[in-house]
Amino acid sequence: MKQIIYTVLILILAGCGGGGNQYLLSMDNQVKQHKKRSIQIGIDKISVPGYMEESKIATEVSHGEIHYLDSKWAVPTSRALTKTLIRTLQRRFNNPNVQLYPWDADSQNGVRVKVIVNDFIYSNGAVRLEAVYTIMRVSSSSKHSYIYKTDVTSTEDIPSIVRAMSRAFTKLSIHISKKI
Repeated sequence: MKQIIYTVLILILAGCGGGGNQYLLSMDNQVKQHKKRSIQIGIDKISVPGYMEESKIATEVSHGEIHYLDSKWAVPTSRALTKTLIRTLQRRFNNPNVQLYPWDADSQNGVRVKVIVNDFIYSNGAVRLEAVYTIMRVSSSSKHSYIYKTDVTSTEDIPSIVRAMSRAFTKLSIHISKKI
């Protein structure tokens, strides 16, 4: 899987011209099938902080000071993270019934996952990811909320930062899968 990620990054970099390189956040090779789950899982569009809504990659140079790099995200981060979470859970549970919520299904059974990313940035040699997420049963009012935080070390070069971000988000995705 790692080779696929690198191949995709190389192809994107080779096709870019002019205004800097473009990068994708993607599923890390840590994702392995855990157990088959046939439950229907709906993923809300992931909410990201304002600095991630920009197309340029942001880093924190000092507490509260953001610097935008010349390189860009190939896909808006909210959409990329949402699709990555869906693909990760599909693979982890060997379940094609993980879809964007609201889903087009006859049944309203299953769970709904809502993720809010509060902080996801490179700073001082590490990518920091802080998020809260809620897992709700669709057919009842039962819900559980969690706080998640991780740091993944990285060097300052952009490809390393992007790989560290992918690893950090994969860790969050696996954490979510364990709570479903």
